Amino acid sequence: MSRNFSLSRSTIENLSEKHSPLSVIGKVMSDIYHPVKNPNGILNLGIASNNLQEDILLKKDLGYGNARGSEELRSGISMLINRYFDPISAINPSQIVVTNGVTSAMDKLASIICNPGDAILLSEPYYASLVNDVNLVAKAVIHGVPIPPSEIQSPSQIKYYESKYQELRSLGVVVKAIILCNPHNPTGKVYSQSAIEAILEFANKHDIFVICDEIYALSVYRDPIAESLESSNECNNGNSEELYKFKSLLSLENLNKLIDPRLIVVVHGMSKDFCMHGFRIGWVISPFNDDIINALIKISPFSYISNFTDRLVSNILSDTEFVDTLSSTVRHNLLQNYIQTTSFLREKNISYIPSQAGYFLLVDIKPLLLVWKNNNLQPRESPITRIKDLTFDDEYRLWTASIERGRIFYSPGIIIKAHEPGWIRLIFSQPWDSLKLELERLFDFFENDSSV
Repeated sequence: MSRNFSLSRSTIENLSEKHSPLSVIGKVMSDIYHPVKNPNGILNLGIASNNLQEDILLKKDLGYGNARGSEELRSGISMLINRYFDPISAINPSQIVVTNGVTSAMDKLASIICNPGDAILLSEPYYASLVNDVNLVAKAVIHGVPIPPSEIQSPSQIKYYESKYQELRSLGVVVKAIILCNPHNPTGKVYSQSAIEAILEFANKHDIFVICDEIYALSVYRDPIAESLESSNECNNGNSEELYKFKSLLSLENLNKLIDPRLIVVVHGMSKDFCMHGFRIGWVISPFNDDIINALIKISPFSYISNFTDRLVSNILSDTEFVDTLSSTVRHNLLQNYIQTTSFLREKNISYIPSQAGYFLLVDIKPLLLVWKNNNLQPRESPITRIKDLTFDDEYRLWTASIERGRIFYSPGIIIKAHEPGWIRLIFSQPWDSLKLELERLFDFFENDSSV
């Protein structure tokens, strides 16, 4: 059946290019001659590399590699996805392109899918860096969709997406994609399957791509079946507590009934689940749309990872026992820190939104912000008594004061597009001795800082 969705103008031009030297070089590098491993491979007389010192250099790791990631690396990634993400059909290496981080993957996908000025929908609150990821080069524009935290796991959120879509359409703005962060950043929620299905049906209705960021997929530390830890003692002031099992977009058995599969793309990487932030390695998985893969291959020389990184990560992913142990340890350690952090907050009667994945908590500091504001009034400013009179300017002033005078950093609500002033995102994935000191300093500063 014919669909109306399209890729960006630059992508269409790139894919229609004939006699592309980059395409040829990519094929050569993926099938290069080796006397033992690939005796029928392609001999190189065209790529300018000095091999006269092969006897004293580590040629395997210092030479040019495959810009989209080596076959060995992509095989390791496909094995990881097939073991942990439960795809409906096995993912193979040809459906994967490796990039130097998920940030780079988002940038490349935005360039492939969007023309400058096209809209990408993203639920608020959101991970703020995504704004730059899709805009600095591709010039796509994030349009936030305000969704109450109580509905972030519910199919009812679609009414907010529909409203934003119609608003943009009335302004002549083309909506090309949704970024779906599952698990969600910054709430730490895992989407229910019904919510995912509703989002896919909405995207299919309007021929919108769905870019699913699953970078915290293996960092789900609270299981809905095994855990009843905080069912009765959460201090969440009405914030909903629903636990769901993580389900990858790739694992939906009814995917074809929900959306044209060509519209979905999944990204993952080593930074979060493997705690390897400095490696700068991520990947795009597109099992149903060869144009996405081919377009990424075209521009992959601009997101090359080093051969050292390729080789090292290949070795890591091939060691399934290590991956299993690391993944289990990550979840265990996150759970322990979550328990300690939330206990700390409850002891101080500080409300938060319960989380089940990732490194972070959304914490409600409105009462503390009120105290701080009245202790730090600006010239000709009068004290306030009502929380509803707090502003994002107040929140921003507290944030900058926390950095400059308190010497501690966090993410304020104004940055992550919280629905009201007085919410902050706290990272709790640090050794408890250090984290406890940081929490004590932060909340002591909120309560006691005064410019009077």
